[in-house]
Amino acid sequence: MTPAQVAGDLIAGLALLSAGVVAWVRARHSRTGPLLVLAGATWLAGDVSGSLVYAHRGPLVHALLTFPTGRTRSKPTVVVIALAYVDGLIPAVARDPWTTIALMAAVVAVAASRSASNVDQRAARRLAAACAAAVAAPLVFASIGRLTGSETDILATWLYEAAIVLTAIVLAGDLVAGGSVRSATTGLVVHLGDRQEPRALRDALSRAVGDPGLEIAYRVDQDWVDEAGQPVRLPVAAQSEERVVTIVEDGATPVAALLHDPAALRDATLAQSVIAAVRLVLANVRLQAEDIVRTREVAASRRRLVEAGDEERRRLREQLRGGAEQMLAEASAGMVAIAGHRDGATAVAVHELVDELDAACADLARFAQGIHPRALTEDGLAAALRELADHAAVPVAVDVPSRRFPAAQEAAAYFVCSEALANVAKYAEATRASVSVVEAGGRLVVCVADDGRGGADPARGSGLRGLMDRVEALGGRLSVASPIGAGTRIEAELSVGVYAP
Repeated sequence: MTPAQVAGDLIAGLALLSAGVVAWVRARHSRTGPLLVLAGATWLAGDVSGSLVYAHRGPLVHALLTFPTGRTRSKPTVVVIALAYVDGLIPAVARDPWTTIALMAAVVAVAASRSASNVDQRAARRLAAACAAAVAAPLVFASIGRLTGSETDILATWLYEAAIVLTAIVLAGDLVAGGSVRSATTGLVVHLGDRQEPRALRDALSRAVGDPGLEIAYRVDQDWVDEAGQPVRLPVAAQSEERVVTIVEDGATPVAALLHDPAALRDATLAQSVIAAVRLVLANVRLQAEDIVRTREVAASRRRLVEAGDEERRRLREQLRGGAEQMLAEASAGMVAIAGHRDGATAVAVHELVDELDAACADLARFAQGIHPRALTEDGLAAALRELADHAAVPVAVDVPSRRFPAAQEAAAYFVCSEALANVAKYAEATRASVSVVEAGGRLVVCVADDGRGGADPARGSGLRGLMDRVEALGGRLSVASPIGAGTRIEAELSVGVYAP
């Protein structure tokens, strides 16, 4: 190499190294600085060891395809970066002209795609795409020269070193001047202008600061929740080196918290700009998060009411069975004993009273069964539905698994079948019906069908409306299909989760 070539090579390496150090110190929120330092170090190491001549390609491509944050979650980008590292560490591969052309084409294509895909960082990414094209052009030029036998190496080397120096200065200059920060902040505000919902806010912030794992917690009463209304435990700063918390306040009141990578908001200007942008949309977003929490609380309250109602039904049935039913049965037995010692009209009158007592006891037993069937508590859904089918007005085919399910879901399934079969007896004019229960994927599907005249309308009766409320309170849904002349099909889906086998 001539002294001029040696000087050019040294200048390029020092430019990468110096620019990287400046960016690392002045723009600590970005990982581009460390990548440029690594690229400069490996460039200079290539002057010492021939096996490292091309090693700078990996960190250089890494910096170009992740600018301005130094991070990416794009799989195609990660693949191209990995290929650049492999290419740089295997000199035989790096010297192959076709491999170089293919790699540079991929680098330019990914850089161009990135520049058009992100509103928040579009200006910075366009800058990086231009630098990627400037770096790739001399390498492609040299590769074409080798394929055609032309003497292009010297000119290509000078062009490449010039592109390296220019790239180092441009990338570091943009980071130090805060161009990427302004671009990210402006893009963030524009992006959120008409999309003020929790997930959009988190996604936009994640892109703006270059932290795919960024999370937002909202203050609701005294608790922190995420956009789905789930509780969030904020990490203690002293106990978490991987995630830190930035509190967003309204006046002196904490209203939101950003959980992010420590480097994501290290730049004070970026942090202030992001917090200001968050405040612009936070009121509406926070209200939506609060609505989610309130909705979940209402759903939980409805479920508790259903479960409490079922428990009260069970207790009332037990009280009737152990109290009034037993007393009536004992009174009937006593009257029979009395009748055995009487004759004539007195005996007849006592026997009539016994019949009335037995009838009252039977009515009370049926009432208790309607409140909460004994078989459901003691033997489970299958036994209770078979007992229900035995007393139905038409033949009923029953297909129910014998295993147990959660009590609230078993009760809901039973009363869906009970109401449906009662409607069959009253209105359907059917000749047969069927009851099926299927469990799959944590869902219990209950279906009651008949061959009657159809025309059932949940809006016209309180029974089906009440069933809908019960099923929906348990996180399920109930549907009714009843075309005229084609029978009725009532189907309920209930979430059962984990149950006892």
